[in-house]
Amino acid sequence: MGRGFQVRAASITIVAHLLFIAITTLLLVWLLHFREGVAFFSSSNPTKIFNLHPLLMVIGFILVGGEAIMIYKSAAKKSRSVKVVHLLLHLVAMVAGVLGITAVFKSKKEVGLPDMYTLHSWLGMSAICLFGLQKCLLELPFCHGTGLWAWPYSFLQLAQPRLVCF
Repeated sequence: MGRGFQVRAASITIVAHLLFIAITTLLLVWLLHFREGVAFFSSSNPTKIFNLHPLLMVIGFILVGGEAIMIYKSAAKKSRSVKVVHLLLHLVAMVAGVLGITAVFKSKKEVGLPDMYTLHSWLGMSAICLFGLQKCLLELPFCHGTGLWAWPYSFLQLAQPRLVCF
């Protein structure tokens, strides 16, 4: 009897970490060598300020957020410490996302371009807002164990698939 296609979590985690290193290396080479570097307080070069956006969004928001998911999903026992590390990595991802959006607003303000006029900007802002809403409504009560407003577990079970699948 075949067991179907099953892959161990450890092998997927190793591949994901190798991709994390490769993506980070390529992104840093691109930004530092081909795009003049990064800076947050340099008002003389708005391109350097804008370059923080891809750095923070890719490394911070996407890769660190993915690391938080992998830590929780690959842990054999879902102890409180695993939940806290999961929550802290998601908070780092959220802060990186907010700083990445702030860098875009700051660079566009210095150049004199309007904000929020592309589909990319609206989808990105929606993703950050929905990510924050998901953290507030589902992950904080889940890590706390009792719920933010003492909701019954059945309500969280109903709400979770709708808020996670955006």
